[in-house]
Amino acid sequence: MGRAMGNTATLDRYLCAILALKEKYFCVRSVDVAHFLGCSRATVSAVVRQLTETALLRVGQDGDLMLTPEGEGRARRHEERRRFFLSLLSAAGAEPAAAEAEAAALGQALSDGSFEKLKMYLAAQKQE
Repeated sequence: MGRAMGNTATLDRYLCAILALKEKYFCVRSVDVAHFLGCSRATVSAVVRQLTETALLRVGQDGDLMLTPEGEGRARRHEERRRFFLSLLSAAGAEPAAAEAEAAALGQALSDGSFEKLKMYLAAQKQE
């Protein structure tokens, strides 16, 4: 279980879920994340522990999950990438469910430098 939890894609998925819930509701607890992602509270607890150990998340005394500035930045970058690739795949006519799943995977696969170069390349292509 510990190795699977360490997966960067898994951690980003949880960070993004916490960010999305935080933007919708004032207070986010582990049970909210479990419902949102459709997983067990035990799984959420294991990931929350890892996120706190890596300083991406803090847990308040009342159980409120709070992203650290680094955690929020990472979640926002991941979400930007997901939306970018979802837009491209949707425009290309990809099946919506596949596009949604693959957009996150594509964003995860590229380095920051490659992602930025791809964005600049496509922006330049639109201007031609």
